[in-house]
Amino acid sequence: MEQSPWFWLTEPLAMDFANTIRRRGMVDHDYLRTGADLASWSAVEAPQVPRVSARAAQARIGEIRTFRDDVRAILQATVDGVALPARATARVNARARGLPVVGQLGRRAGEHRSVAATRASAVDELLARVCAATIELVGAGGPDAVRFCDAPSCGDFFAPDRSNQVWCDESCGTRARVARHAAHARRP
Repeated sequence: MEQSPWFWLTEPLAMDFANTIRRRGMVDHDYLRTGADLASWSAVEAPQVPRVSARAAQARIGEIRTFRDDVRAILQATVDGVALPARATARVNARARGLPVVGQLGRRAGEHRSVAATRASAVDELLARVCAATIELVGAGGPDAVRFCDAPSCGDFFAPDRSNQVWCDESCGTRARVARHAAHARRP
């Protein structure tokens, strides 16, 4: 069975969007280089976001990547326990005001879904949904809702399962411990 090109994406939407930058070794690599990359990502993240065509995404790839960098900066500031970056926060807030995502009731109690408040392109709705997810995660979840896995070949944001969780999963913890041991063994 072929592995998904986005196999590592298992976190809340805002984190999965930020995690389109991923480490190999200790070097960050951008996996959101083309419109086709965003189209593939949106397919994996459906139904949380609308599916976006490669053509529509390519026409706005610079804007999309800049927005992703704003989300990453906000998540990193949350992890670091520092003030959120003013420019990135202002841009995310402005985008959220420009196309709000609102809750709608279903036919039965307990059923609901989120929709864009006005008709929008798939790219605009995707970005609006990521905005709403970022605001909810950082605003309501606070500093304990976001962590950063600093293990070699990871560098992902993740939602911790427990208060003392340092790595996103056991394999990252093992890689980090092995790297730390190897670095210690190389010291004279």
